[in-house]
Amino acid sequence: MRQQRPDQIEGINKLALKARTLKKLVFQLATGGGKTVCFAGLCQRFISKQQTRTLILVHRKELLKQARKTLFDWYEIVAIPITANHKYFPNAQIYVAMVETAHNRLKKNKNYFGDVGLVIVDECHIGNFKKLYSYFPESIIIGFTATPISSSRKDPLKNYFEDIVCGIDIPELIELWKQDATKGLVPNRTINVTSVHRSELAVKNGEFDDTEMSRIYSSTKHVHNCLAAYQKHCLGKKTLIFNCNIEHSQKVTQAFQAYGYASRHLDGETDDIERDKILRWFAATDNAILNNVGVLTTGFDEPSICCIIVNKSTMSLPLWLQMTGRGSRPYPGKEEFVIVDMGENALSHGDWCDSRNWTDIFRNPPEPKPEGEAPVKICVGCDALIHASQIICKYCGAENRKKIVYDDSRISYSNYAGRKNPEIDVAMLVRENGARTRKDDPTKPISPYYTLHQMRMKIVYHVRKRWNMRSLDDKTANILISLYEDKAKEWCAITEKPWNGWHRSKTREWMLADLKKEFGWEPTVAPIEAYLNEYQQKQIS
Repeated sequence: MRQQRPDQIEGINKLALKARTLKKLVFQLATGGGKTVCFAGLCQRFISKQQTRTLILVHRKELLKQARKTLFDWYEIVAIPITANHKYFPNAQIYVAMVETAHNRLKKNKNYFGDVGLVIVDECHIGNFKKLYSYFPESIIIGFTATPISSSRKDPLKNYFEDIVCGIDIPELIELWKQDATKGLVPNRTINVTSVHRSELAVKNGEFDDTEMSRIYSSTKHVHNCLAAYQKHCLGKKTLIFNCNIEHSQKVTQAFQAYGYASRHLDGETDDIERDKILRWFAATDNAILNNVGVLTTGFDEPSICCIIVNKSTMSLPLWLQMTGRGSRPYPGKEEFVIVDMGENALSHGDWCDSRNWTDIFRNPPEPKPEGEAPVKICVGCDALIHASQIICKYCGAENRKKIVYDDSRISYSNYAGRKNPEIDVAMLVRENGARTRKDDPTKPISPYYTLHQMRMKIVYHVRKRWNMRSLDDKTANILISLYEDKAKEWCAITEKPWNGWHRSKTREWMLADLKKEFGWEPTVAPIEAYLNEYQQKQIS
């Protein structure tokens, strides 16, 4: 028989002691802390001393399989599954039931499960379970969750449970890993990549509207922001990506595949055979990239994951912690895992590894709060998330004293002086030119820098033909230079070239030469940075 960790035994003991006087309890334990092991141990202890049955309620097939497997592997207990496909079940001490199946059968027969003394509710923060509690008025009900926050702020968990017992927290589990790399949780590094500003997203029923959010995140710009973030922070590492919806996830998958990366897509509509095939591929492929939509947040355990990309925004702290926690399992050679946050989630909810007072959160459920109140900030040197009071970044050593922070997205070009902007799809140009050959030697491909020059010429052509301009003022010229720089940066990310001093100086040099040749413009009043700062300040305000 396997041995539980001391903290797991302590948690079960606390539950057992409190259950002597209270029948409805929540047990909070961080994702990766061994929640299934804990409730399996509680079930084993209960049936060894009681004659009544135990019922475990879950909301996903993966969790049902996981619960049954843990009970057998640890205690050789055969738990009987209750699903829509099982019409008959034999007498047993423990049943594991899908929530909707259990509800349908209890509606027809309130005593369907017989004399149940203990009910375990896995992921009890999910609202689906509330309709079942009234069927077990005399039973002990223990709800297990990593995040004791109800899916409905108007109907908190304390309306159904009398008190809470908290297990070991994430910071303690990280310290446990430092002592023994086979236990606990691996430390993380969270990188903020501002692809979409949360303030721009519509809210519907207490969450960002999926349809609207997907439309924004599915734009060519944001899809390639995700690709560039992967190339910069996760290249060659096993990566799990959480996207907005199926259409968005498929589009991201196709973008990764177009650049030759081993990438696949998974969603709730994927059939079981294909799903198992994809998950086996993901486990066996070192550099695999798996895009998914909401199906791998719970009941999924792949320790070899090294990077999590959250390619969406969420107002749900439980969802944020569930998604990011998928990368925290120990694995040989894994010293940390990387979280790439593309939805400003950590700025709102805090980092995955932050300590949280779950007892207080359960007893005093939080009200909806303004975005961006978490005590963290973005390092100016490496974009990592660090504590708000931290001056020197522990990752790159950069100094982070309080000062004016300019938006890295720089100038907004969406509508300059009422003129329609040049539309340049950098990724498409790279793909098209990648298939072209030199005129003087058709056996050789054209230089990748052809695209860089082509983009500049498109900008100049647009200004002459669409804006019908024959001369430029300093502000317009500097906006065009900045626009070209941003396109050049995007080109560097796609072609895996560094955005360094050489590329920066060359793009400015080339554009300055074109503006002088085509429009007779030369800088006369102030350097480019002065205009950039002016426009950045306007954008911030």
